[in-house]
Amino acid sequence: MIKSEEMRIYAHENCNGYDYLSNEEVHEVAIRQKEKMTALGRLAGGIAHDFNNQLMSIIGNATMMQKTDDLVKIKEYAERIINISQGSASLTKKILMFSKNESRINETINLKSIMDNTYNMIESILDKKIEIRYKYGASNKMILGDESQVENLIVTLILNSRDAIKHSFGKIEVGTADTVVFSDMVLSHGETLKPGQYVTIYVEDNGAGINECDMLKIFEPYFTTKTKLSGTGLGLSVAFGTVKSHAGFINVKSKVGIGTRFEIFLPVYSKKQSAKVSNKVVEIKSNLIMLVDDDPNVLGVEKELIEDLGYNVIKFNKPLEALDYYKKHSKKIAFSVIDLSMPVMTGKQLYDEMQKIYNKSKALFITGYANQTDCEELLSEGEIIIQKPFTYEALSAQIAKIYL
Repeated sequence: MIKSEEMRIYAHENCNGYDYLSNEEVHEVAIRQKEKMTALGRLAGGIAHDFNNQLMSIIGNATMMQKTDDLVKIKEYAERIINISQGSASLTKKILMFSKNESRINETINLKSIMDNTYNMIESILDKKIEIRYKYGASNKMILGDESQVENLIVTLILNSRDAIKHSFGKIEVGTADTVVFSDMVLSHGETLKPGQYVTIYVEDNGAGINECDMLKIFEPYFTTKTKLSGTGLGLSVAFGTVKSHAGFINVKSKVGIGTRFEIFLPVYSKKQSAKVSNKVVEIKSNLIMLVDDDPNVLGVEKELIEDLGYNVIKFNKPLEALDYYKKHSKKIAFSVIDLSMPVMTGKQLYDEMQKIYNKSKALFITGYANQTDCEELLSEGEIIIQKPFTYEALSAQIAKIYL
């Protein structure tokens, strides 16, 4: 007879077969699963709230546009719709960054320059009761990344520290340090910092600190301990996504009543990581553009935008049909505009097949959400990618790059 404390049940299947967990361990898994579902519910509710507000505004402005013949009013409503839509796109980007699936364009950037500029900006807007200190102690200055995202990350952490300071003798220290990791190191939220060379960015305060319960949730989207008017609950979750999109790690140390220290570990830049530059000679003698997008509604407006720039456009919403056309008319096409996420054949797969037909083919890639590996491979080859939703001006600027 098996004693109760020795009993094991099948909890889940993994690549090595079934894991056996004790009753206590199963209970812990159930609690973690419940917490995860609560976090997902909070995320879904937050997204629904924000998007429904934005959709209400878009529908309202579009309705008013239908009801007037005043050209000045129509232009005003149209500008509102564009601005609101861009806000919706920004929200989507934040959610993707949280999920660590945001496709990124990483360039060589000067971290010291970003830190210097951010410090100067923050110093001028912080309450004078808070003393802020800054030290760039790292010997490494260059990293691979997105300058605006790294700047927003640092600002978010500093403002988070500011909000944690409730007394009149607050201190915030911001700085960097060289870090060499020789063996795996477990960080605050269960991640393992791998061996290697890093630049550590730290933001430390003597604020209220974070209790153990909140510490487990601080990177969850829409979780906030602030009032509704002072915080959205997306700041730290986006910061976490930014760190991951830069192949980095984040660690948090905190004591209630003593303060908090955030540490960001970013890999040291190596010249071997430099992106390849496309060496294709682009000879554009035609005015014909091949446009491929699987969404008929988007395809129609994209065609009109490109035609308004002065091009002739042949459009396809099925990549295989586009490929058949390209086999017959490849040398008549100036360049192609291709959506990356399509059924049957992705945009990258289509482009690879086009290259086999005509190795001087050139394309501008568009995406609402694409496989990150595809994006990074194309970027490393010097290709151009523009994210949906894009403006007329952004499309024009990206097309102009094809001629450079």
